Amino acid sequence: MNKQSISIRSLIPGALAIAAAYNVGLWGLYLQPQLLSPLMEKLQASETNIGVLYGAENFVYFIALLLTAIPVTKYSRTKMAILGTVIAVVGSIASAFTDSLSMLMFYRCIVSVGGGIASGAATASGAGSKDPVRTFAIAGMIYLFIFSVGRKFIPMGLENFGVSGIFLGTAIFCAMTIPIYFFLNPPVKAESASTSFFKLIKDAPYRLFAILAMAGLFIYELGQNAVFTYMDKLGEKSGMNGDERGMAYLLSFSMELLGGGVAAWMGSRYGKFWPLICGLGLNITSAAMFTIVENPAYYIYMLFLWNLSYAFSLPYISGTLSALDKEGRWAVAGDAVWNFSSTPGPIIATLIVTNFGYNPLALWVFTSGAVGITLFCYTGRTADKLGLQG
Repeated sequence: MNKQSISIRSLIPGALAIAAAYNVGLWGLYLQPQLLSPLMEKLQASETNIGVLYGAENFVYFIALLLTAIPVTKYSRTKMAILGTVIAVVGSIASAFTDSLSMLMFYRCIVSVGGGIASGAATASGAGSKDPVRTFAIAGMIYLFIFSVGRKFIPMGLENFGVSGIFLGTAIFCAMTIPIYFFLNPPVKAESASTSFFKLIKDAPYRLFAILAMAGLFIYELGQNAVFTYMDKLGEKSGMNGDERGMAYLLSFSMELLGGGVAAWMGSRYGKFWPLICGLGLNITSAAMFTIVENPAYYIYMLFLWNLSYAFSLPYISGTLSALDKEGRWAVAGDAVWNFSSTPGPIIATLIVTNFGYNPLALWVFTSGAVGITLFCYTGRTADKLGLQG
């Protein structure tokens, strides 16, 4: 027990650096719902206009993150994270001083480029750590705590300083985290700067298994994003008012911390296959039930199980991709795929609910999840059989 606690403590500095870099990449994206109305008012823009802005921001982040999977094998992750953060800070500051929709879109895309670089460097660092599953679990818990605390101040910030104040505050906070990046891990075996792009792709190990895993992850996340899109509407359908739903979401935060904590405690002692099967199986079952329950108590119960199992499973997803390549190429690419699924997922969910109702949505969530985890867990099983550590 003491040996394990020492091991976990030794991972905390690196996990803290990863969480800080994730904040640069994801903070602005996760605040989009809260900034929708304030941006419409400031820019005198329609909801569709802001939707296009958000779509561009998300797409650029996906491309930047995906492309970062290559240079993480060649360059210092610390320097890459600093570069990404500086780019994001410049973009955030510029965003605060424009009233033009087109210019704001340009500046927010700059933020996404920087965020993608910083997040990619952080993920590659986690993949190359001594225990990726525990490292990603601890980093997720730290980031979740930072985000949950930070977003509580957003309404007050908007009231006193407006959207510009939020952008400037984000820039200041991100800049303050730069010293923590020196805890990021260097490339396991640094490639020469002259190594070609195509050679780095060709040399990435276990390509077939990685592609299967990422295909599974994408299909699985389509269902998850469907649930996330209608989470509040489903709570309303179950008979809960706004205050009750808000309290339920707040309490579900503790379940996410619990799920991450259990993953951090377990690590890879049981491999990756069985934790993935158990965690993801519980996740898709609770997600499907979540869409059809019409009782507040059942809604809260399924919400808690959904959040707990999702937070528990994510470190094993990252750990599996890390096991395929300790340089982090597949882990970074997997992060990009995970983020990209947030675009078609809500569209599919809206089409299903609009045309067929909520019961078919439950079927879609469970079916897509089952197909996705079958593909992904096959890779997890293979990694365990080959004795790959991640």
